[in-house]
Amino acid sequence: MEVRRVQKFGKSTLMVSLPAEWVKEIGLSAGESVYIETDEDGSLKIYPPNMKLQASTKEMKVIVSNLVMPEMITRIIYSLYILGFDKIEIESKEKMFSEDLLRKIKETVRSLIGFEITAQDEDLIQIQSFLDPTKYTMNSLLSRLANNLKQMLHYLSLGIKEGSRMFLQEIPELEREIDRLYYLALRQLILAQLNRSLAYMIGVKRIQLLGNRILIKSIEEAADEINEIANDLLALPPQDLEELKSYWSRFNDLIEQSTVIIDHTIKVLNKEDMKIANDVMEELRTLRRILITETTEKDSINNYKIGIIIIGINLRLYNAIRRMEPIVEIAFNRCIENKKEITVE
Repeated sequence: MEVRRVQKFGKSTLMVSLPAEWVKEIGLSAGESVYIETDEDGSLKIYPPNMKLQASTKEMKVIVSNLVMPEMITRIIYSLYILGFDKIEIESKEKMFSEDLLRKIKETVRSLIGFEITAQDEDLIQIQSFLDPTKYTMNSLLSRLANNLKQMLHYLSLGIKEGSRMFLQEIPELEREIDRLYYLALRQLILAQLNRSLAYMIGVKRIQLLGNRILIKSIEEAADEINEIANDLLALPPQDLEELKSYWSRFNDLIEQSTVIIDHTIKVLNKEDMKIANDVMEELRTLRRILITETTEKDSINNYKIGIIIIGINLRLYNAIRRMEPIVEIAFNRCIENKKEITVE
């Protein structure tokens, strides 16, 4: 560790010179700006905004047999994307991809934001990332995730109200978009963990890395629950979907309350107000109690099959809302993490 003496500059300014080797390594010139961040332990972090986000391109070669399950190659591509790899070269061990494997590779690449196939032959596929990670802040990704989740609830309400498969079919599309944003957010968090300059630019503090991972996973799991409702309804015969319309007002209130709760949950992350966070937590628990009560009240439902469908919808909504609780808990923790004193009134 290098030690430098603090010197006085002018009447009241203290200064420390920057190490010459560091200045040369990053190409810093006189007159340029640097970012200074106070870390959790009281130390200072100094880094320039124009620092290269990666010293070198991360590349991986994957040799795959046609005998492998296509889902395996999907998981490999997802993992490499999340881990921040920029170039992937997939080579066929048999010198020709099977039809199923080729289709699965293409589907997987299309499902990842910023990934594209740049070259393709019968035995070789090259994939490259064209992402600029500085363009995707964590707040913007969380906002997009939450907006898509609320839109899923909107189409769920419309699908039940109109008995419309068209509206219900929009829900799986939105769930796939949430998955795309989820994988991108994971990639951003890992890159931010490796590069403090990027972390600063996209609004990720080191102490919040784990919390952000939980946030995006909670939204992704809530979307899975709502998507399962849509899949169940899409599997119904037309007459059952038509009969379900008569119960729309019963669902609409619960769906609207769920949408409001999700909106409050995401907004409280930026409030840094313990009281508001606590109020939202109580809203969540109240809605969960209502959903459980609705699940057990079947007296007004004469059709046994419709009753089972309604129970399933309420339970899925309950699970989706339950996924919001860790987000509010994290928001509450962030309200107090930097305080020196807490006053509770």
